[in-house]
Amino acid sequence: MYNIKLSNFEGPFDLLFHLIEKNQMDIYDIRITEITDQYMEYLYSMNELDLEVSSSFLVMASTLLHIKSRMLLPVKKEEKEEEDPRLDLVLKLVEYKKFKEISQEFLKYEQEWSKAIYKYPEPISFNYDDEILELNPELLKKAMCNVNERNRYKMADTSKKMEKILQHEKVSLSSKIKEILGTLKKRARFIFSDIFNLSKNSKLEVVTGLQAVLELSKGKKVSVNQDEPFGEIDVIRIDKGA
Repeated sequence: MYNIKLSNFEGPFDLLFHLIEKNQMDIYDIRITEITDQYMEYLYSMNELDLEVSSSFLVMASTLLHIKSRMLLPVKKEEKEEEDPRLDLVLKLVEYKKFKEISQEFLKYEQEWSKAIYKYPEPISFNYDDEILELNPELLKKAMCNVNERNRYKMADTSKKMEKILQHEKVSLSSKIKEILGTLKKRARFIFSDIFNLSKNSKLEVVTGLQAVLELSKGKKVSVNQDEPFGEIDVIRIDKGA
């Protein structure tokens, strides 16, 4: 005989699921005869102990007995393709298993957060004093003028400033290198100030021109000679065959 330890089950599916797990059965292939016998043994044990049996447990008992009887009946040839009588019960057990697993997760969260102490918000009362304002028309006019002036400044036309930024002189180093090499093709040497000077060039052009001379000197394409500090810079072409 199967000995079952009486426990508090939440319902017939809880008991049935317990029996399936205890017997290590596949939920999709329940040994219905064995499960029905064990289930009925549990109900008999409750009666012997004068425990109140819920009607839902009795409904499940009748369902199991009905399935068991259908499976014990001989199957006719033309009824071989009939649906498995356990199918409806299996689907309900699968659904119950999902909810049972979810409830176990919720139980973990409840146990974890039950250790936390919450403090409910306290109502805070404010005392509002009605203040009567004396409005001075002159002050209001002055304030309005100040606001309009600030708005006018914010909405000022900045197109001229933008044009100045867009028209900013652009001088590239590569263009000045080409200009110097072009000059040295015509003559072997030149004085830097003859080509780049502030009387006809901008500061940016002069600085970029000097940088171009230094780059060419570094590349062994020109030699640079200056006899004294701040004196004239003599730029001399270096011929490859020299």
